Amino acid sequence: MAKVCHVSSAHDSHDIRIFVKECRTLAAEGHQVSFVVYGDDEEVDGVSIVGLGERSASRRTRMTQGAKKAYEKAASLAADIYHLHDPELLPYAKKLKRQGARVVFDSHEDVPVQIMSKTWIPRMLRRLISSLYDRFETGVVRDIDAVVCATPYIGEKFEGRAKLVGVVNNYPMLSDVELQDSPFNGRPANVCYTGGISEVRGSKVMAEAAAGIHGSLLLAGKQTGSAVEWGSNCFYLGMLDREGVNRVYAESVAGLVLLLPLENYLVSRPIKMFEYMAAGLPVVASDFPEWRKVIDRFKCGVCVDPDDGNAVCDAINYLLENREEAQAMGRRGRLAVESEFSWDSEAAVLVSLYESLLAE
Repeated sequence: MAKVCHVSSAHDSHDIRIFVKECRTLAAEGHQVSFVVYGDDEEVDGVSIVGLGERSASRRTRMTQGAKKAYEKAASLAADIYHLHDPELLPYAKKLKRQGARVVFDSHEDVPVQIMSKTWIPRMLRRLISSLYDRFETGVVRDIDAVVCATPYIGEKFEGRAKLVGVVNNYPMLSDVELQDSPFNGRPANVCYTGGISEVRGSKVMAEAAAGIHGSLLLAGKQTGSAVEWGSNCFYLGMLDREGVNRVYAESVAGLVLLLPLENYLVSRPIKMFEYMAAGLPVVASDFPEWRKVIDRFKCGVCVDPDDGNAVCDAINYLLENREEAQAMGRRGRLAVESEFSWDSEAAVLVSLYESLLAE
C-alpha cells in the first residue's frame, strides 16, 4: 500500500472524476490517499482533503501562484505517488520526481486541441501557444512514470510519448445513478439537461428547440458565459446534489447532450450521455461519429445536428409522443452501461496501473 497524493489547482474538492471516483477507489484499495485542492481540510470516505483555502478569481493567479501553492503543499506530504490533474502543474512534475516519488499526469482533455478553442486566448496566438504547450508536455511526460487519459483518443495521443499510458474513461458510477424504470406514459412531458450550462454545451440550441416542444425543459447546473433567454416552458432548478439529479431523471422522458462541434468535443466521451443511459433515459445527442457509434449500436437515442434547433425540437417531440419506444431506448442504454460503460471496469484499470507503478 502506498501514500498517494492527488493534486489540483483548478478543480473542486469533491470533483466527480478526481475525488468521487479516483481518490475513493484508491482509498478503498487500502492506499493512504490525500487530495491537495482549493477549499477546506476534510476527511471524507477515507480520503484526506488538504485544503488550500479560497481559490483566486483570477485565472492567471490560479495558473501561476495557485499551481505553485498546490505543489508546495503536495511536496510537503512526501507521498510515494503524485497524481497531477492540471496542465499548469506539469512544471512541477520533475521536481516531485527528484523527491524519489512516482509521478502520474491525468490528461482530462486533449490540451493542445482545447487551447485552440479558448476564447480568453487571443485567436492569433492560439496556434503558437498550442504548439509550444504540446512540445512542453511531451518533454515532461517522457520523464515521468505514467499518463492516465480520460478517453481512448487522448490515450492514442500519448502512445510513444509516455512510458506508461492508461485509459480510464470517465464513466458513471452505477451506485450513484438510479435506474428510473417507472412507466414513461405516466411521467410529465419533460426532457432534461443536467451539467454545466453554456453556449458551447448547447444552451442556445436548447432554448431555441424548447420553444417548439410539446412539453417542458428541466435544467440543472452551473450557468456560465452569456445569458440565454429561456422560454416559459424552461425551468432552471439550480445546482442539485445527486439525490436531486436522480429526481429530475425520474420526472423526465429524455436527456439532452448537445455539445457544439468543437474539435475537442468531437472525440470526447461525455459522462452526461452515459449518465442519462444509466438512468434509463434515451438521449438526444450531438451527431458526432464517436457518439453515433454508441447510440446506433445500442439503439438508445437520437443523434441530431447540434446547430439545428428545429432538428433538436423534432427529436424531442418524437420521444415525447412515442413514450414506449423512448422507454425501450432507455432500457437498452442502461444495459449498455451495465455491460461496458460503468466506472467499475475503469476502476480496475486505475488500480492495475498503480500496481504496475508500485511493482517497479
